[in-house]
Amino acid sequence: MVLAAFVLAAGLFALRAYDVLGSGKTEPVGGVLEQELTYLLEPITGPDKVRVSVTGSSPKSVLVMIDGDFATDLRPLRTRIETVLTAAMAFNPERDTLSLTKFPFARGVGASLTPLQIAELTGLALLSALLLALGLAPQRLRQTVPREMDPPLRTVAPKPPARLAAPAQVDRHDQHDANALAEAKPNETAQVVRNWMSYAED
Repeated sequence: MVLAAFVLAAGLFALRAYDVLGSGKTEPVGGVLEQELTYLLEPITGPDKVRVSVTGSSPKSVLVMIDGDFATDLRPLRTRIETVLTAAMAFNPERDTLSLTKFPFARGVGASLTPLQIAELTGLALLSALLLALGLAPQRLRQTVPREMDPPLRTVAPKPPARLAAPAQVDRHDQHDANALAEAKPNETAQVVRNWMSYAED
């Protein structure tokens, strides 16, 4: 979400910067008369597409430079420009000289930005930088924090094998009786031994 907000803020910053810098209007240069003539001729030639230079007093020499291609025909504009000059500065076509020229102006940044535009662009730039820093912070944190070590495996000591209890010692008297019984009754003794063996197996 933070990265998405950064993309939106950066896009808005780029759009506003292009709009503000691209729409800035260059203030006309020259004296007061030349600046006033520039403002009066802009409705004919287009905004920020005309420059005016006036030399001499009587007769006057007026140079009007228009932004455009070299091969453009300027005769339709000449009559309208002469009308504006006649009303603005008492231009006399029979006495004074009007020179029209047309060529592509060099493109550059417009006039200086207003404090409000500077504050807007600065705020958008800071917002974009803050969102970018917040978006990269979790990734940097994961890279700097060491991974927890797995707990060591516990070695289980093998249990010692169970030892069988030592057989109980047989009384010699009982052993003598058993031998006598086996000699006297071998069949019955064998049957008893087989029963003991089958019981032990079960």
